[in-house]
Amino acid sequence: MDERTPTATALAGARSLLSSVDHMGRKRLDAEARLALVTEVVALGRQVEALRAVLVAEADRARSAEAARGTSIKSLLAVSAKVTAGEASSWVYAGKDITAHPKVAEATLAGDVSVAQARAIDKVLGELPATLSHEQREQAEDILLGKAHLVDAKDLARQTRRVLEAVAPEVDAVEDELSRLDAQRKRAWAARSLVFSPDGDGSLRFRGQLPTLEGEAFKRLVEAHSVSNRRALEHAGDRHDEAGLRTSEQRTADGLVALVAARPQVGSARRPTEGQFPRTADASATQPSTAGRATSMRPTVVVTLSYDDLLERAEQAGVLAGGEQLTAGELRRLACDANVLPVILGSASVPLDVGREQRLVTPGIRRALEVRDQGCAFPGCRVQAHACEAHHITPWWAGGDTALGNLVLLCPHHHGTVEPLRFFDRGAPPTRWTVRIDDEGQPVFTPPRSRPPVDQTPLRPARTPCATGSDAQAVLLE
Repeated sequence: MDERTPTATALAGARSLLSSVDHMGRKRLDAEARLALVTEVVALGRQVEALRAVLVAEADRARSAEAARGTSIKSLLAVSAKVTAGEASSWVYAGKDITAHPKVAEATLAGDVSVAQARAIDKVLGELPATLSHEQREQAEDILLGKAHLVDAKDLARQTRRVLEAVAPEVDAVEDELSRLDAQRKRAWAARSLVFSPDGDGSLRFRGQLPTLEGEAFKRLVEAHSVSNRRALEHAGDRHDEAGLRTSEQRTADGLVALVAARPQVGSARRPTEGQFPRTADASATQPSTAGRATSMRPTVVVTLSYDDLLERAEQAGVLAGGEQLTAGELRRLACDANVLPVILGSASVPLDVGREQRLVTPGIRRALEVRDQGCAFPGCRVQAHACEAHHITPWWAGGDTALGNLVLLCPHHHGTVEPLRFFDRGAPPTRWTVRIDDEGQPVFTPPRSRPPVDQTPLRPARTPCATGSDAQAVLLE
C-alpha cells in the first residue's frame, strides 16, 4: 500500500536532512560521484520548485493570507520571504498553470517535468481549438508530456500545430494557426512602446517592447555588430572576454553602441571617433562586410521544402531564425523585397545543392547549416546561429571536405570542446567529444572515453530538427 506523508512532515524532514549534510565529506569524492550529486540535486530542485508554486497558488486560491494576515499572499511573501512582488506573482501563476491539468501536475511534482515545461504545456493546451473533445485534449496532454524529456520548455511551447495535427487531423491546422498569429500580431503592435529616462548617474535607461518581426530585426542588427566587435577585438589580440572582464550583457551593449556609431548622426555627417566609445571596436570599420550586411541588405528568406512539397507548390507560414512564427501577411510583405534562397531537402531532411566544395564555407552552405542546426548543435547549448562557427568534422588539414555532410555549427566554446587536437605532447592523443552526421542528416555527439568508463550514449541537439513534409517552412535569416 502506498503510504503518503503529510506535506508539513515531509517539508520538515527534508529541511532537517539538508541541514545535516556533511559538506566537508564531499572533498573525497571523485568526478563521477560529484556529477551524480549534481543530477540528484537538480531533480530535487525541480520537485521543490513545483511544490512551492503549487502551495503558493493553493494559498492564493483559498485567500489564506487575507484570512490570517489581512493582506495578499504576494504582499506577505514580499515581506516574509524577501522576494519581489513580481517573483511572488510568478509563483502564483506557475502554480495555477501546473494544477490546471492533473497529469501535468503529477509529472511536475514528481520532478519528471520542470515548472517551465509545465507552463509551456499549459500554453499549448490553451491554444488548441475549443471544439476539441475531452479525449482529444487528454491525448494532446499525453503527447506533450512524452515530448518533455526530449526538448526544453521553449521548444515545447512551439508544438501547438504538431499536436493539433496529431489529435485532430481533420481540423484545418494551418488556417487556425494563421488566425491565432494574426490576432497575436495585432496585440503585439498595439502594445509596442519605447521609453527613455536618465538615471541621474551618467546613464540612460530605456525599456519597451516591439512586435516579434520588428524586434527580431533590431535584435539581429545589434547581435551582428556585437559579434563583429568581439571578433575585431580578438583579431587585435584583446583577450578581455576570456578574462571574464566583459559580461554577455556588456558585449550586447557594445554591439548597440557600435550600431549607433555606424549610423549617420542626425544634423551632422560627422561620425563619432573610436575614442568616444572606449573598449569598443568600430564594427563598420573593422568588418565592413558584416556590418554593411546587417544595416543595409534586404532580408533573406530561406524556403525549406521537401522535394515532394516543392512539386506540389505547398504554401506555408514562416518562422524567424529563433523559432518565432510569422503571420502569412508578414511573410508576404518580406518576400516582396527579400532575397529568396531555395534549400532543397531530400527525403532524410538533408539540404542539397547549396554550394561547391572549398576550404571556406560558402554563404549558401552557411545558410543551409543554419537551417539544419538552428544554432550551436552541441547538446543543451542554446547559442544562436549568428554567433556560431562552422566546424569541419574531419578537419581540413586531415583531408576533410567543405561539404554539408562534414560540417556542423558550434559556438566558440563548444568548437574548442569538439575540435580534434592536431598536436599533443606525449603518448596517445587525448580523447575529446566527437561528432558525426547520422543517416538522417543530423549531428550526433559522443562523449569522450574516460577512466573509469562512463556512459557514452550518443546525444542529439535539443532543438527540433529541420522540418520536412507538412512542417516545411520559410526561415528569415537576416
